[in-house]
Amino acid sequence: MKKKVIIVVVIILAILILGNGFGKRPFKDLTRDNIVNVSLSVTPPGKTIEIQDEFKIQSLVDTLNSVVIYKEDDTGREGDRQSVQFTLSINDGSIVKVEPSGTFMFINDKCYKTKIEPCLELYTLGNRLINYS
Repeated sequence: MKKKVIIVVVIILAILILGNGFGKRPFKDLTRDNIVNVSLSVTPPGKTIEIQDEFKIQSLVDTLNSVVIYKEDDTGREGDRQSVQFTLSINDGSIVKVEPSGTFMFINDKCYKTKIEPCLELYTLGNRLINYS
């Protein structure tokens, strides 16, 4: 019986210590109605545009809804890369900056480990929008 209690306690402690491994969905409740304005900056080529098309904004929201972040990890700051940054003005007055970077996601200048799929979607969306504007 004592062995089972010890095993349960060890499992609970491991879950608490490694809790960041489960991930968080920071944009799971974001809707189109929450967004007042969206701008996109891509460097290079050093272009900034305002996104006003409802379909494009909804595509951005759908992709952001799927983002799962894990622990904060500054190793994503290393290396040169193209910067694709979405700046969202939210109807509560806040500003949210989102920048995908491989397996990292910058949210308001904090770097988080994430899966590559939503980053690639955001990166591709940003480049497509900048190239066809």
